[in-house]
Amino acid sequence: MRRQKKCLFLVILFLIWAGRGTVAEANPYDVGVFYFPGWGSNTKYWNDLKGLPGSRSPNTPWPDREPLLGYYPEEEQWVADKHLEWAYSYGIAFFTYDWYWDGKSTFHAHAIGNYLKSPWKDKVKFSILWVNRSEPQSKKEFEDMVDYWINNYISEPSYYRIDDKPVVFVYSNGRLDGNARKLGLDARALLLWASERCKEKTGKGIYFVSTTNERPSQTLERSLKNYGYAAYTGWNYVVSRDKSNVADYDSMVETYLGFYEDAARTGSILPYIVPSSPGYDTRPWARDREVFVRKNPTPEKFARMLHGAKRLMDTREAVPSILMIEAWNEFAEGSYIEPTRKWGTKYLETIKEIFGPGNSRP
Repeated sequence: MRRQKKCLFLVILFLIWAGRGTVAEANPYDVGVFYFPGWGSNTKYWNDLKGLPGSRSPNTPWPDREPLLGYYPEEEQWVADKHLEWAYSYGIAFFTYDWYWDGKSTFHAHAIGNYLKSPWKDKVKFSILWVNRSEPQSKKEFEDMVDYWINNYISEPSYYRIDDKPVVFVYSNGRLDGNARKLGLDARALLLWASERCKEKTGKGIYFVSTTNERPSQTLERSLKNYGYAAYTGWNYVVSRDKSNVADYDSMVETYLGFYEDAARTGSILPYIVPSSPGYDTRPWARDREVFVRKNPTPEKFARMLHGAKRLMDTREAVPSILMIEAWNEFAEGSYIEPTRKWGTKYLETIKEIFGPGNSRP
C-alpha cells in the first residue's frame, strides 16, 4: 500500500510538471499576416521583379526580392504547404488572404483554395481581407458575396475568430460607404445585414475590422464605430514624421512608433489591432511615376517596430493580443516577411524571438 501511494505521488508530480511545461509554452500573442495571392505562373508581376522587357520595371531587376522558393507557381499545392509550414514553425497564428469579388464570383482565389486543401490548415488559421475595389451593383450582389463567405470560408473550423466571431477585414471603409450610398444604403446597413445573415446561419455575427492609413484618434474610432466596425487596424503607415518621397526605413519605424503612442491615448473607443510593416517601396510597379520609397529595411530595424508594438499590446487588457503584419509576400510593394534569397528566414526568426511562445505578458 505504501509503495502504491508513493507511485501515485510520483505520477501526480509528473503530471504537474508536464502541465507547467505546457502552460509555459502557451502564447498570449496572435500574429496575423496579410497575404497577397498574386504570384501564379501566369502573372505579370514576376516579370516586374525580374526587370524583363515590356514589364513595369524594364531592364531593372530586383534580385533582393526573389523568394527563397524562387519565382514559384503559386497555384500549385506545394507552395501553400511550404508557406504554412514556415508560418507554423515561426509562430504565425493566421493568414489573412486578400480576397476579391467581381459581383458574381471570386478571383485570385487559388492561394486560399490551396490553404483549404493543406494538411497545415489545422496548425495555422485563416481569414479574409475583402479588397473592395469593385463595388456591388446591387444589394443582391452584396448578399450573394456574404453567402459565399459563409458557405465557403466562415463554416471552416480553422477560420480565425475574435470573441468567437469570424473576422472579416475590409480594405476601404470610405469606398464601402460611398458605394453603399449609391444603393440608397450606407456602410453600417450593409455590415449589419452581413453580420445578421451570418448569425442566422452559424449562430455568430461577423467581427468586421477596417484597415486604414489614418492616424489613430478618438475621432477616427468614433467614425468607424458608427460605420459598424468592431475594430480597426493600420494598413501601411508610410508618411508622417518624414514626408519625403525617399527616406530611410528608420523614418517609417518612427512613424509607426508615433502612431502606437497615439493609439495608447485614444481611450479605446474601438479596439485597435496593432499593425506593423517590414517596408515600403513600390518602384517595381512604378514605371516613371514618383512613389514613396523607404530604403534599407532590415530585420533589425523591423525588430524595433515590433518591440514598440509589443509594448502597446502589453498595456492592454485584451487577451490574446493581436499583431497584424502587412505583408507576407508583397514583393513588388517592398512589404514582405516571406523568406527571400537575401534574408533567408531572418524576418520570421525576428518575429518568433519577440512574439513566440515563452514571451509572456508582464
